Amino acid sequence: MNRLEGKTVLLTRSAEDSARWAKRLRGLGVRPIVFPCIRCEPIGDATVAKEFRQALAGASWLAVTSRRGVLRAQELLQADLPVGVSVAVVGPRTAEAAWSCWGRVDLVAGLGTGRSLGEDLAKWQAEQQTEAPTTVVVAAAEGGRRGLEEALEPLGVQVLRFAVYRTVPAPPEDPRVDLEREGLDVVLLASPSAVEGLLARADVPESAQVISIGPTTTAAARAAGLQVAAEASRRDLDGLLEVIS
Repeated sequence: MNRLEGKTVLLTRSAEDSARWAKRLRGLGVRPIVFPCIRCEPIGDATVAKEFRQALAGASWLAVTSRRGVLRAQELLQADLPVGVSVAVVGPRTAEAAWSCWGRVDLVAGLGTGRSLGEDLAKWQAEQQTEAPTTVVVAAAEGGRRGLEEALEPLGVQVLRFAVYRTVPAPPEDPRVDLEREGLDVVLLASPSAVEGLLARADVPESAQVISIGPTTTAAARAAGLQVAAEASRRDLDGLLEVIS
């Protein structure tokens, strides 16, 4: 028997991302509640687009940490990738977007995180039989963790980071939404911004199992007073579902 069948799960990502997860959950017999607690805003004007294109023209790699980062990078690029630029991404959905936009993916991070992407690129760099300088352009969310830089810069790799979008928590609601009546079993949290947006919109029933996608989100949730029941070992929906009890 499917252990998740019959559970009611609150999805707190953006409306678009929650809708995709909801479709998957329905197929598992789960009752999803789409409750967007964040929205994403593009960053970058014509000047940023020009700087981004110039950086890529001299780069060895374009590293992207999310599907949204791929789409936004393509909006700034407005053309094919420069010849000689390889593409590194964090996971299958990001890879799918990169294939759609650029027709290539040269490296997918083994653990699906920015840090693991940096470590995999560092391994690639260490294996090269050349002393030619390497430049990696990163297209990511504003305020993202800098694990990629931490892995590469000690090897002499130049990392040029571009914040191409930002995640904004949902604004406060008055009156606050009563989630108690929804009979929640599980709340899925996939970012610190989602934690902030959730608590701005509603009160979380104590009976609901709070599941976090990773250490940063867990820390934000606990700092906000939530009891985190479990943390995913992989930063995707499957990772979250694995730790639901």
